[in-house]
Amino acid sequence: MPRNLTLLGGGSPKSRGRQRTRVARPRKASPAPTATSSSASERLSQAGKLALAFALISGAITHGYHLFDYPLYSTDEGIYLERSWAVLREGKLSPQTYYYDHAPGGWILLAFWEFILPKHFETFGNPVNSGRVLMLILHVINVYFLFEIARKFSKGSLLAPTIACFFFNFSPLAVYYQRMVLLDNFMVFWFLLSLYMLLHKESQLFVGAWSGLAFGIAVVTKENALFFAPSLLYLLWWRARDDLNRRFAVMMWIFTSSAAILLYLLLSTLKGELLPEGFDFSLSHSPQGHVSLLYEMWYQMHRTEGALFAKGSFLYSMWLPKDRWILILGAISMAISVLIGWNERKKDPAMLVAGTLSLEIAFYLARGSVLLDFYVIPMLPLFALNIGMVVDRIFKNLSPSAARVAVPVVCGCAAVLLALPTGGYLVKHGVHRNLQPADTYYVPETFMQNEQIAWIRSHIPTNATIVSDDDIWVAMHDVTPIYPYDQSHWNAASDPQIRNNLFHANWRNIDYIVLSNGMKHAMILNNGNGEESYILAALSNATKVWSVVHGDVSLSIYKVNN
Repeated sequence: MPRNLTLLGGGSPKSRGRQRTRVARPRKASPAPTATSSSASERLSQAGKLALAFALISGAITHGYHLFDYPLYSTDEGIYLERSWAVLREGKLSPQTYYYDHAPGGWILLAFWEFILPKHFETFGNPVNSGRVLMLILHVINVYFLFEIARKFSKGSLLAPTIACFFFNFSPLAVYYQRMVLLDNFMVFWFLLSLYMLLHKESQLFVGAWSGLAFGIAVVTKENALFFAPSLLYLLWWRARDDLNRRFAVMMWIFTSSAAILLYLLLSTLKGELLPEGFDFSLSHSPQGHVSLLYEMWYQMHRTEGALFAKGSFLYSMWLPKDRWILILGAISMAISVLIGWNERKKDPAMLVAGTLSLEIAFYLARGSVLLDFYVIPMLPLFALNIGMVVDRIFKNLSPSAARVAVPVVCGCAAVLLALPTGGYLVKHGVHRNLQPADTYYVPETFMQNEQIAWIRSHIPTNATIVSDDDIWVAMHDVTPIYPYDQSHWNAASDPQIRNNLFHANWRNIDYIVLSNGMKHAMILNNGNGEESYILAALSNATKVWSVVHGDVSLSIYKVNN
């Protein structure tokens, strides 16, 4: 069937001649393979299938082993679990007031996952575990996407995808954060799916439709996905360069990606929560009357908590100590990809797109706004992709005899990195300089939170008013016995319905405080406007009745002397 439907009839002889000329162009000698040529869509060879199988299996092992024991269940995991609980149990986006602090795509998918599980939130024990199983499944799927993206970007090479998936699977930084139930991990899944769809088939009429839909879902899962839009649009435009329907394909991408975002805006509009009351966008106080999507967006744009290169930032305190290799090699590879890709932009967009995708998320991290430790998640697969592509390009530029040693050299480097204690990929130095498995596969932490929950069930009455962290919220509200008056300190401090109606902002109305050292630190930092003061006052008038310490983590339960 002709690609240009006008060739079926109509038009002047002169215009029909121009159309015939364009249709005949593919009969010319085909150029060298590029990221958009058919060579990138060839089926995997036997060696390729083995490489893909190794990537999938190693990803499942590194992320699945010790999954329920490490790392410690985090506050953010608890928040998204309790919001998915609200979707499933109450048909709401949050069990408390929904502030539009994040788009709901991630926990809606999580709620669907919990729905299909036989015991829902309790299928794997602690409710957070069920979310971590979903993270494991999504990671294995992401490994497949990354493998195929790297293979097609590198013109069918197996070296680039193998290296990319190695870092994506084995990096301690990646394993630590990709196990957690975080919106960033959901977003990466949809983003990689969108990129994979752009490369999966040759340019055709609706090439942008499904990719755009996946990207739109990525945006309503975590808003920072918007930073990837320029590179994805450029790739789509380049792929459809010889298609008479190029503009239509791009418009389809924009339309389908916007559809999900517009539905989110429509939701807030129908609830009367799009604009703040009185059109008041003042940052000196919270919205009056009702919450507002646009006000929350305005507030988020003006947050300036943390800086990437500031002393003591997460870059130095968390990311580099966990894995300096993927960050340093990834940053260097990103720069090389951008430089090479710019010179090759007219014949092949692969290096430029890989480099600019990393550059876009790097800009997001370095822009000087709020920075949290898990914001590094989207950068990890892209840094891994760039490392694989640059190494592959280096070996392709060597002589045939030198290129033949690529596989043993790469395997040797990977073995050294895995066995090197200073890297912390599989082993590390213990307290007494002895070798032991890396924390990811060795250190138990979540048992403390399970013991904390067990003590509460055995010693605290169900009608007690409790202030706790979000990581135990679903366990307290979904498993018998139910603790209906358990609230997280975030909501007890910032949600007027809980602060004023349940606790009346009076420390004497709190019976127990379920505490971790991280939660106490967060309460102190979050008390700039004094909303946490009555909870801190309750803590100063309380007696410790239970505690456990393991490493640098301490959990406690306090009975308030009210």
